[in-house]
Formats: sequence, structure tokens, C-alpha cells
Amino acid sequence: MSKDLHQFISQEEEKRPGSVIRVKERIDSNQHETIAFLKHLDLRGLQKMVLFENVPALNGQPSAFPLFYNPWATRQFCADALGMGDLKSNMDLSLEVARRELQKGEVETISRGKAPCKEVILKGAQVDLRTLPIPMHHKDDVGAYLTMACAMKSLDNDFYDITFTKNMYYTPQRMSFSAHPHHHLEAMTTEYEKKNKRAPVIVILGHHPAFFLSTCCMTPYGNNDYLTASAFLQEPLRLTPSETWGEDFLVPADAEMIIEGEVPPHVRESQNPFGEILGYYQVEMKVPVLEVTAITHRKKAIIQDFWPGQMDHWNMGGIPKEGSVFNVIKKTVPGITAIHLPPSGCARVICYISIKKEFENDANKAAMQAFVEMPNLKLAVVVDDDVDVFNEREVLWAVGTRTHWDKDVEIIRKVQSFRGWLGDAVAMIDATKPLKGEFPKRNEVPEEAMKRVDVSKYLA
Repeated sequence: MSKDLHQFISQEEEKRPGSVIRVKERIDSNQHETIAFLKHLDLRGLQKMVLFENVPALNGQPSAFPLFYNPWATRQFCADALGMGDLKSNMDLSLEVARRELQKGEVETISRGKAPCKEVILKGAQVDLRTLPIPMHHKDDVGAYLTMACAMKSLDNDFYDITFTKNMYYTPQRMSFSAHPHHHLEAMTTEYEKKNKRAPVIVILGHHPAFFLSTCCMTPYGNNDYLTASAFLQEPLRLTPSETWGEDFLVPADAEMIIEGEVPPHVRESQNPFGEILGYYQVEMKVPVLEVTAITHRKKAIIQDFWPGQMDHWNMGGIPKEGSVFNVIKKTVPGITAIHLPPSGCARVICYISIKKEFENDANKAAMQAFVEMPNLKLAVVVDDDVDVFNEREVLWAVGTRTHWDKDVEIIRKVQSFRGWLGDAVAMIDATKPLKGEFPKRNEVPEEAMKRVDVSKYLA
């Protein structure tokens, strides 16, 4: 049986009792209540997956589709998605992602009749986005948004690109298409516009969490993201012909729901404000539009959504990037031991890197490579391999005790240009000990004593 979202939820409920909350009473997603529920959990430090089984559609009528949140809210949930078992080290997850990113999986094309995502097919006048739960997320959001991944196929080359981006509801058959300049999707949309052609796009509103983790790797333009998704699933990705374009555009057969649509060339409409990943409202902007041609789904489809700018969002986007950047840095700094994009930096703007230093300039080389790979990154802190980059207290301890402010802090201007209000300068902090000269030895508890003492019965 192929991996899908239903299988993952059942697996977690069995393996980790209490990890999934099923909310059966009515929660009004049109009035921010799903997000309010998640915030109540967050304020109590409870990282749980939540399946809202009774939500309204956008039109206010009872929705046939539940809403699912937080499959990436903890690193352990992410490891479960990859079939890793209990995590012994946070870095094990990043290394597994790094390994799978370098693999190329396989795809298997099946008929529409065998594809779960084709159990219900709506086309033409049957298509009405208002029958879906399209939540309101933050207080000042301009409207209701879908927040999952879009996929496109290159016009001139045979590859598919999957990118997380939002879609604002406009009318029953029309949404925004947030293809931003830093997205591969924008480059692909431009390909079609240059030839004055309508660009095919699908919105994938639910799939196994490993499928979506794969889409956030920093693979180069031209990578076939369907093959990367297969590598993350560790099985062939099943595909099936689309309703709108047939075999010319294949869609993930085991998805929960797929919206098919086309982007008309040279058309732009307004969207935003919308509360996004860094915790601020994204300003109003003009974006392409998506004209919906078909909706297909399972009979008991579950729609996935995000609470933007929270742990679920940060882990899903950040953990794959830890693996990607680790692979790149290792080419020039073989002594890299770990990398972390911490929640304090929204898994985007701050990066902690630990290295076993061979040369004095290794810290700078590692940091500079991170800036090249991550267009959002503002601060890179490099520490020795005795510091746990997943423990922010240890990282800041290293910064406070191993950094010489007059020579170990660098500010480089005119590096980044992704968000103007963030500025274009970046900062590097070398919090590693010098290779030569005297430096105090760090306090240590004998490892043998640690192994002899068991405190587990006191922690229940």
C-alpha cells in the first residue's frame, strides 16, 4: 500500500498515543477559530497534531473535508514521516534529509481509475472553491488563503517543480498564484508568458508529510521534484494523468485533493496583507492569478493547512534546508558536524553551524557558503563541535565566551535582497576557539558517571 496522509495519521495515533487531537465539535475556520485553537495549544507548550473534523466550508455550509494541522510540529514527527524511528540526535534527522536529497527516486504512472485522488472529479460548472474549508489565519489578513504546495511542469524541459506558496480566494473559480521572484515557479511562469501561453498549475492540498518535506529542499532549478519526493517517501511516487491536460501533466495519485488550473499570461491582481513565516504581515502586492479548471479528491479527503510562522511551518521549511546547506558546506568545509536553523530565526534568518576546525578560516568559509545558499539568511554563528547547535543556550554560551568582538564578528553589506525591509547586510560570528594559543578547558562530567546514573523513574 502506498504511503498517504491517512496512513500517516493512523501510524502516529498507534505509535504515539495522544499525538493527534481529533476535534469533533464545530470550530469556525472562517472566524479564525482553528488558528485560535492551535495558539491555545502553543501557549501551553503542547506540540500536537490536530484534525478538525467539523469545520465550515468557505460558504458557511458544513464542509465535507476536515482540516489537518501540525504534522511537522516536532522533529520527532518529521522523523516519523521519514520512517526513522525514535530520534537519538536532532542532527540525525538533518543528515537523513541531506542523504535523501541527493537521491533520485522513481515514479510510477497509474490509470485514473486506480488513483485515490480521482475518486471524485469536478469539472466546469461543478467547480466551486467555496465548498472547501479555506481558513482565515491572522487578524489583519485580507482574505481566506490555501497555504499548501503548488506544482508546475517546465514548458521546454521534462521536469516538475513543487513549491510551497499560498493561494488567496478571489471567486468560485479564481485564486491568486503567489509565484514570487525567488521562486522557481516565477521562472516557470515567465517561460509560458514569453510564448504567450497559459501555464498549467496544480495545488496539492494533502499528501504524506514526507512528500511535502521533500519540496523544501534547496534543489536547483531543473531538478525533478517528483523524483525527490519519491526519495523521501522511499518508494515510487505514483502519478496519474490530470483531468485538464491528460498525460501532458501528471499529478500525485495518492494526494488527498488536487486543484487544477491555468495561469493566464500577463495578468496580475492584488493580494495581501497576509501573516507569513517571519511573523509579520506581507504587504500588498500584484501576483499572477490561477483560473481553476478541475478539482479532484478522495471520497474522504483531508485538507492540510498551516498556521504560518509557527513550529509546524518552521520545521517543515527549515529541516530540509538544514540538510541541503549541510551538503553544500561539506564540500568546502569537510569538518562540518551539525547545522540548525533555530525557531528564534523562524528557520530562515539565523543559522547555527558546528565544525571540527582544521583551518582558522573554516568558520568564515562555512558561514559564507550558507549565505550563498539561503537568500533569507541574516546571521550565521559558527561554533566548535563540542557545542550543541540545537541547544540555543550552548550556542549563546559559546558566543559569549569564545568570541573576540574586535576580530570575530563580520558584517558584510549588499549580500541579500529577498525582503527589502530586512536590509541587505549579513553578519557572521566566529564563536570557535583558536587553533593555536592557550584557551581554557571546558567543564565536563565524566561520561562513565553519566551512563551509570539513571533518572528516568523520576521523570514520569
